[in-house]
Amino acid sequence: MTIIQTTLAKDIEIENLDIRYDKSVKRVLANTPLLAPITKYTVRELKNYSIPMVEKCIDADSIQVSEVFVEPGLTNRKILNDELENKLPGEGRVIFDIRFTITLPGGSKTKIIINIEAQQKSNPGYSLLNRGIFYAARLISAQLSVEFTNDGSDKEQYDNIKKVYSIWICMDCPEDKKDSIVNYSFEPHIIYQGSDKLKLYPNCDLMNITFIHLSGKPDQSHHQLISMLNTLLARMDAETKKKKLQEEHNLPMTIKLEKEMNDMCNLSSGIREESRLEGRLEATLNNIRNLMHTQNWSAEKAMSALGFDVSEYPKYIALLQN
Repeated sequence: MTIIQTTLAKDIEIENLDIRYDKSVKRVLANTPLLAPITKYTVRELKNYSIPMVEKCIDADSIQVSEVFVEPGLTNRKILNDELENKLPGEGRVIFDIRFTITLPGGSKTKIIINIEAQQKSNPGYSLLNRGIFYAARLISAQLSVEFTNDGSDKEQYDNIKKVYSIWICMDCPEDKKDSIVNYSFEPHIIYQGSDKLKLYPNCDLMNITFIHLSGKPDQSHHQLISMLNTLLARMDAETKKKKLQEEHNLPMTIKLEKEMNDMCNLSSGIREESRLEGRLEATLNNIRNLMHTQNWSAEKAMSALGFDVSEYPKYIALLQN
């Protein structure tokens, strides 16, 4: 049995010195073991789900880190590397930090589009809420001809718009915001009601902007998510940080890779063993997917980095394709 670090643990080690800076924090936050608690505590549809269940709802293939323009007309086009490398000072385009989708049990009707932004300053000189509204509005409008149509070919048309959440993790917060999570969304305000039969539109909270205001001190907050993010972004050595995240916040820092069992006593024992390993196998596949998407690696290169034996490649490649 080989025990190795998870992708999250490796990313913390690599990025720890610069973890509060843009590129580093986005790379670390894009790990599904972190996306799961962030969304569980901010997306109301997930509040009654366990962390493992939330992680299963995350579409790992949809995770995009600095790959999507916010600007109108460009959101559905993948960013090319040279567009980032060749941009001039003052000409930089607005790009979503992290964007991905969640699908709740029940199918496409429960698909949710998530954007996560890591914000160093919660008072950047303009209203961060206005910026959040703009980002969320772009997540809505970019769905035209992707999630919904307005040309009459689909009778549901605008009813196919998927709910969006733009979640902002604010690090350096003033005292009047520290240690809080605040959600902003649409809700009806009745201006006049001439009949008691008035029926309001359902699902008016399609657009949500949520701010996670950190306190900056790992042991200060009593909220699980804020405490975890405070620890993740704290200035401490990587080993201490990984230990605290694993012991206090149940974030996996190691995984066990077991050789396939060749000798089964009987079919029933094989079925029991398969069920027992199902959760661990899914976590292993998620680690491979994370490396493939965050590093733009092939499956083989990702498995090599994770310490897989070459003989195991075909089995896991087949599972990744299912």
